Amino acid sequence: MLGYLAAGIGIAMIGKTLWMIDDWSRDWSSNQASLSSGHPDPDLRLLEIQRPLEDVEQAIIDWAGGESNWAVEPPSDSEATNQADPSMNSLRRLHLTHSTSVFRFVDDVHVELQQQTTGSGDVQTLLHAGSRSRIGKGDLGQNPRNLKMLRRGIKQKLGLGG
Repeated sequence: MLGYLAAGIGIAMIGKTLWMIDDWSRDWSSNQASLSSGHPDPDLRLLEIQRPLEDVEQAIIDWAGGESNWAVEPPSDSEATNQADPSMNSLRRLHLTHSTSVFRFVDDVHVELQQQTTGSGDVQTLLHAGSRSRIGKGDLGQNPRNLKMLRRGIKQKLGLGG
């Protein structure tokens, strides 16, 4: 009886994993993903946020800190030096990690925030992000899901639609 239960749980876990695969040609052979301006999936496009860089940075830190599988990593020595440099005020880098629920695989998510001034004089922040698995050849779609979760979380934290 216990064997049937274990087999059932195993089949359910495999089924859930297979159900979550979005792009069968990509998800078996790539262990990284990044936001890009021309991506066919709108949830994987660069994000332009009509807020100052500091607000967006704090929203990311607050969101990641409140999520159970996410963490904000301390800046490396070079990142800390760059952020202390006044000439780098319009650029910030954050290193987040996401751990998968079952096997606790860790993915590194690197975020780059760039503050820009639009032609009308408004301030906006452009969010670039990439996610990469630490181990394995394929990610079964986890890295694109990480970026989608990040985008959704930022928008929700800042009260933006979509």
